[in-house]
Amino acid sequence: MKKRLSSVLPEYLPESLGGFPAPPTPSSFLNITDSRTGDHYDIPIRHNSVEATQFKQIRARADSKAKTDRVEGGLRLLDPGYQNTAVTASEVTFVDGIEGSIHYRQYDISELVGTKQFEDVTYLLIWGKLPSPEEKDTFQKQLALAMHPPQMVSDVIHSFPPHTPVVTMMIAGLSAWAGSDPTVIPAYMGKNIYQGHLDLVDSQIIRLISALATVIALSYCRMQEKPFTPADLNGSFIENTLRMMGFVEEETKQPNPKHVECLEKLWVLYADHELTNSTAAFLHVASTLADPFSCTIASITAAYGPLHGGAIDTAFKVIQNVGKPENVPQLIDDVKAKKCRLFGYGHRIYKTVDPRSVIIRELLDELKDDSAAHKEFLATALEIDRIASEDQYFTSRHLKANADLYGSFVYMAL
Repeated sequence: MKKRLSSVLPEYLPESLGGFPAPPTPSSFLNITDSRTGDHYDIPIRHNSVEATQFKQIRARADSKAKTDRVEGGLRLLDPGYQNTAVTASEVTFVDGIEGSIHYRQYDISELVGTKQFEDVTYLLIWGKLPSPEEKDTFQKQLALAMHPPQMVSDVIHSFPPHTPVVTMMIAGLSAWAGSDPTVIPAYMGKNIYQGHLDLVDSQIIRLISALATVIALSYCRMQEKPFTPADLNGSFIENTLRMMGFVEEETKQPNPKHVECLEKLWVLYADHELTNSTAAFLHVASTLADPFSCTIASITAAYGPLHGGAIDTAFKVIQNVGKPENVPQLIDDVKAKKCRLFGYGHRIYKTVDPRSVIIRELLDELKDDSAAHKEFLATALEIDRIASEDQYFTSRHLKANADLYGSFVYMAL
């Protein structure tokens, strides 16, 4: 018997009603024969993918003796770790790991870096288009206006000792910020307050972006035991981030324009990277209709693991332990002998070069001479990179320094 599974597709509501766009016409079909029953199935292939729900119609015979065959939902797809599972259709970002390119919406990132500010790209990613000058000015002012922390947020962060890991302070600070206005927490209000209310969603996105920058600044100031500087309502997002952290020139009391320009480029490169582990964590929590702050806290927690963003902290400690460039060959030998791991190298996606790394390396070259205080550390890091980029052990495995590691060197140089 032959069955076509298009009948099990969900109903698609218009996007204007909060639904998904109708699926494109299938380019071809996946032909399946179930050896247990002899039944044949044609499953539509769209955008090089098939919908997992279409496999629910594939069932074992009712008299099968295996309990695992008698599942109400039909055939299951087992994919531990989501190694080959797409969980959403997105038009936000496309990463081509084979070609080594990244697109935000319809733009290659090379078109945006150095030509657009962080506000432009953030607006593009969230609302689907680059802002007009008027839209950008409004957005920038909204972000600056929201960068004023409630007192309870400052109190919570200052309750931590200065040596506390920054991520734990960030999580606590964001929790306090969310708690400062419980009327935007759905469970507290006892109803779904976001779905179908895009104005509220937009306002909370802006509030969240500003809160995150402010909490990071407050946490840094606590670690350094220095005063927090309020944001300037006329400043850009990056200018205000630096200002709040106290990174200003002695004469002008303004952030160094060179540093602002550097971070504008760096943060455009980092603005999005498809469905990372931390992004998936955000969406997992968002699927419960939780508030954006709770989703972000989950995302940050996921990002801090040593196999994600936490790898950069680990790499820093490795470089600090190496100490100086002449000790690098021993580290490389230890890595090749599998005595230790070289964190910050290799990437799950890119089979050629990470396009972000090329630009970030240029930024690092511009800054390294300005960083006398960390000159030996940077020299050690660059020596590791030089040897790793030439040694067959690393090149044959496509192990290159990833963009996050390079970016951390830029932060240190700054």
